[in-house]
Amino acid sequence: MDIQKIGIKFYLEDSESVEQKDFIPVFHSWIREKSVDGHLLIDIHDYSHVPGGPGILLVAHEGNFYMDEEGGTGLLYTRKQSQDGDLEARVRGVVTTALDACRRLESDESLNLKFKTDQFDVISNDRLSLDNSDEAAAQLAAAVQAVAGADAIVEKKQNCPKERLTLTVTGASVLAASLS
Repeated sequence: MDIQKIGIKFYLEDSESVEQKDFIPVFHSWIREKSVDGHLLIDIHDYSHVPGGPGILLVAHEGNFYMDEEGGTGLLYTRKQSQDGDLEARVRGVVTTALDACRRLESDESLNLKFKTDQFDVISNDRLSLDNSDEAAAQLAAAVQAVAGADAIVEKKQNCPKERLTLTVTGASVLAASLS
């Protein structure tokens, strides 16, 4: 399975205190300071006017970072460029990048945020490489399980074949420690 376009979404513990526009200066500082290793940060787009939408988008050559509001507010990182390694290594790379971004946001004093690391979504953002079937879900779930840990529960989120394949991972508290 040669899926490269993988997304990871970590949800905020308290999304009520979040003002989308507060992320704009933070993401601008990331661009100025070249804060994300292995990423050429390019631009920011404000979609905060779209209810349940992508919120604030930080565009990078390798992948995009969103303060996404679909299904709950959280940081969504979607990889656009190819990565080396097998599927497990690629999932691990995307999870590591997303977790690093969450930690960076949590440490920003202007935001006052906390992300849940014991629950997250894994999204296949390439319907041509990986359809939304039970067989494809099982293949992706095996790689996600290896990254999230044996205690994690990995389940297919929805069954609509027209939607992107999305897995929900719960009970992955070992994840943060194992990727530190």
